[in-house]
Amino acid sequence: MYQVYINERLLKFVSTYDPIGNAEMVIKLKGNEPKDYLKVLVNAFEENPQTESLVIQSENIDETWKKFTSIYTILKAAGGVVINSQTNKLLMIFRNGKWDLPKGKIETGEEPDVAAVREVYEETGIGELKLSKQIKTSFHTYPYKDTVILKKTYWFLMSSTDLSEPIPQQEEGIVEARWMDKAEVKKALKNAYSSIVELLNEQILETEYRPLG
Repeated sequence: MYQVYINERLLKFVSTYDPIGNAEMVIKLKGNEPKDYLKVLVNAFEENPQTESLVIQSENIDETWKKFTSIYTILKAAGGVVINSQTNKLLMIFRNGKWDLPKGKIETGEEPDVAAVREVYEETGIGELKLSKQIKTSFHTYPYKDTVILKKTYWFLMSSTDLSEPIPQQEEGIVEARWMDKAEVKKALKNAYSSIVELLNEQILETEYRPLG
C-alpha cells in the first residue's frame, strides 16, 4: 500500500489484497494503464475538493505506483519526531501558518538518518540527539515554479536530553519552535498538515508505546 496527500486530501494506492477502508471513491485498475491515464485521474481528484479521499486499487500496485511517481519531480527529505527524555515533551515547529515537525531536504550523498539529525539541529538548535528507528515514510505533493513536487520524507524517532529552549531557524520561515506536552500536541494538531496529524496519531498518540504518557 502507498498513500500520498494531495491538497491535504488522501490518495491511497492498494493491491487487490489490501483493505479499502472507508474511502469516498474507489477506482479499480489493471496496472497496465499509461501514465497519462493516471495523470487524468489525479487531476480530476485535485479539481474536486468535495472528495476527501480516493482509493486506486490495482492488480499490479507497484507498476501503478511507479507510473504515478513518474508524473512528478521527486524531492527526498528527512525529519525527526523528537521526544525529550528529561521532560517527556515533543519538539514541534511553526512554519507557513501550520504546526509541523523539523525536516528538510537530503543533501547529495547524505543518508536519510544523518539528514534527519542535521535538519532537527539546524531548524531548532536542539542537540544531544539519539536516533531510535525509522518509523514512517510519507508522501505529499506541492507546486513549485513550473512543476509539481512529490516530496518523500523519511521520519525517524529520536530522543534528546537537551533542556535548552529551541531556537527557530528564521531563514527557513520557522517563526516558533517549542517543546510540547501531550495536551499541547493535540491542540497543535488542529492546525497542522494532514500527513503530520496522521504520523503523530499513528506513531505517538494512539499507539501502545506512548512516549508522551
